[in-house]
Amino acid sequence: MSPLSLLIETDIFSDVDDVGALAIAHAHADAGNVELLGVGVNTPSRWGVAMADLVNRHYGRPEIPVGAMLPLDDSVADTDYARGTVRAFGIVDPIGAESAPQLLRRVLEAADDASVTVVSLGFFQNLVALLDEEPPGGLPGRDLVRRKVARTVVMGGLFPSGTEFNVAEFPTTAGSFARRWPGRIEFLGWEVGDDVITGTELSRTGAADDPVAEAYRRFSGPGAGRKSWDLMTVDLAVRGAADHYQYSEPGRVEVDDDGATTWHPAPDGPHRYVTRVASADAVAAHLDGLLARTPARRTVKVGA
Repeated sequence: MSPLSLLIETDIFSDVDDVGALAIAHAHADAGNVELLGVGVNTPSRWGVAMADLVNRHYGRPEIPVGAMLPLDDSVADTDYARGTVRAFGIVDPIGAESAPQLLRRVLEAADDASVTVVSLGFFQNLVALLDEEPPGGLPGRDLVRRKVARTVVMGGLFPSGTEFNVAEFPTTAGSFARRWPGRIEFLGWEVGDDVITGTELSRTGAADDPVAEAYRRFSGPGAGRKSWDLMTVDLAVRGAADHYQYSEPGRVEVDDDGATTWHPAPDGPHRYVTRVASADAVAAHLDGLLARTPARRTVKVGA
């Protein structure tokens, strides 16, 4: 079977589960399950762009492009792990980074029709900007997505109804995405990953030259893990429901003005959400096993 073509959108500077999610994608790539086409960062922090590049380099794939929400700034999250980690590993400031919507378009234009799985971790500005594009001589963004994207998997919302950060932070944009994004969307809501803790052992025993372990240590402290929403979303994108999840009936997700999501069943609806059918410990053990794998392609020390 051909590897899954994966395009990831992430708000990686703000929470370490985004780092874990990108590590999970690389572990699947090492196993031959995934070809990681690119990473778009949907926050303007330069430290997020640098952190994504650092993880790509750690896994021996420095060629994977990282797109930015421009203009870049120096914003940091309350738990400022990304800035310290990238500085510790000597990653160069991402001056001249490509805009994320431009990267998304470039990657999709080069892909085969109906071949790309898009994973959304964080906010939706880049994806909506892509939809709104009307380039001279090129496909409108909405048509490009319809032609190239086979499936979209989103960490966001709370189901069957409720408020969750990724959606509620920019509700107008999230609502536009839910209404207008073409094709099939699968949602993994807040409730599915809230009690799944990963990275505990990695943060305790991970090598000093492992930036994923270092990020977890800086965010949560040695021996303390983190909730696993984003890791689960990437793994869902790669493996489907497998033995961990169950899909809802088809329907449509509606986002209100305050960012609350509501589920509306509909036989011909383009959306589904997942519930977890495996225990939190079973899912965590699977994900921690992927985090613990030694990068297959790494040949030089990061920052060297």
